[in-house]
Amino acid sequence: MIKINLLPQELRKRESIFAKFDISTISLQSLPVFNIIAIIVGGLIMLQLAMFFIGIYSKLSLVSLTRKYNAILPQKNEADRLKKEVDIINKKAAAIDELMAKRFSWAKKLNALSDSVTPGVWFTDLYYDERPVPKPVSVGEQAAGIRAGYAMPGALVIAGYASSMGEHGAALVGKFIQSLKDNQAFYSDFSDIQLVSIKSDKVDNQEVMNFRIVCFFK
Repeated sequence: MIKINLLPQELRKRESIFAKFDISTISLQSLPVFNIIAIIVGGLIMLQLAMFFIGIYSKLSLVSLTRKYNAILPQKNEADRLKKEVDIINKKAAAIDELMAKRFSWAKKLNALSDSVTPGVWFTDLYYDERPVPKPVSVGEQAAGIRAGYAMPGALVIAGYASSMGEHGAALVGKFIQSLKDNQAFYSDFSDIQLVSIKSDKVDNQEVMNFRIVCFFK
């Protein structure tokens, strides 16, 4: 039977491409199933072989690197030992340099102390007290109720005798303290110099004044 479609071309119903395809004509025997399976299996085998050879190469590389490391390990241990010795030597050298600097500083300080000694005064003790000491408080601060609230980093202690008794001996000690404060080469590292004790005493049957002075470091 002949069908005539008088509709314009753009209004005509398009025939699906699947309508032309007859699924009944497909034969499973005609599909290359075995070829596809063979390709997939072959690909998996190649992948396994590639991973196998990569693993072997990695193991061989590890063995080679381990041998090289073991070969240089004695040299590394020797280098580490030498480095430790150099560090120890450097620390000792730094400690010696610091000690020499301190000795030089103390030498200058003792020389300045010697220049500050006034007539009629001599020393019996001179030492550095490294223990923290209370901050000195003046008479005015004591009257205001101010107390030594914190510690200072050690002090230089000077003990000795003044050759006179009474007020004259105390005046000699006061003159000596003022001489220490006026000498900037000595006093520059101290915050204050105080007379902490003074009392009468005898040396070879001579009446003297025994004193103790504390120089507080900054």
